[in-house]
Amino acid sequence: MRVRGRCDTAGFSLVEVIIAMFLLGIVAVAILPALWQGIIASSQQSSTATATRYMNSVIDDARATPTCPYLESIASLPAVTDGRGVLLSTSTSSVIGCAAGATATLTVTIVGEGRTLATSTALIYIP
Repeated sequence: MRVRGRCDTAGFSLVEVIIAMFLLGIVAVAILPALWQGIIASSQQSSTATATRYMNSVIDDARATPTCPYLESIASLPAVTDGRGVLLSTSTSSVIGCAAGATATLTVTIVGEGRTLATSTALIYIP
């Protein structure tokens, strides 16, 4: 038998659940810009990592084929597309001191999305 004037307080009321959901929604909306900036930064870092790998492979190929004509042709290598669909190309490739029996200085710059993603300078011995 139920006693009058006594409330059953086991559990949450509908009002408490709605207030909790509202507060969680406010917290989620406050965190959303930080999450979005993290996604953007992550995708840009992915492009930079791909550009660095491409640049290292270009320098490794130059060391495998150490001739002056090949070093001069690096600027006209075909562009590569990274995982996001960004076109990566060799923007600048300069060779200084290219002669037989000398060490040439090769500078390679990889550009994507209108900005420089990776730059490196390597010394290559020309036999």
